[in-house]
Amino acid sequence: MFPRPSLDAPVFTEPTLPENVLVAVENARPLGFAKLVPSSLAHPKIGLATAHVQVIYGCSVAPEHQGRDVGTALLHAIRRESVARGARRITLKVLGSNPRAQTLYHRHGYRVEGILRGEFFLQGNYVDDVLMALDLSAAA
Repeated sequence: MFPRPSLDAPVFTEPTLPENVLVAVENARPLGFAKLVPSSLAHPKIGLATAHVQVIYGCSVAPEHQGRDVGTALLHAIRRESVARGARRITLKVLGSNPRAQTLYHRHGYRVEGILRGEFFLQGNYVDDVLMALDLSAAA
């Protein structure tokens, strides 16, 4: 149960500029992608106060490639890019109805920092939004 984006929506807009999209590719075919944005773009009114934070603003692996470590490869690329950008933290939100993604994030050091109970109403059900983060200053 995931919200479907509009097919009419433009792909590259702030915060989804081309330089903020990481793509996992095999034999010239995309397997998955992640949107990684500086928190100042995700939350422009806060600005420099969050310059040390990168936000995973979306991460997806094509269903036929799930379970093949594509998500792991994307998380490694996200971490490398975040460190290169000078980040100390990476944050994300994941639907409570997506335990597979939550397990993947947890396995890579992300921890739950909060839950927005019933934040979404999807397909007739209220679904939590789970806030997770990775502290890069503590991660080895």
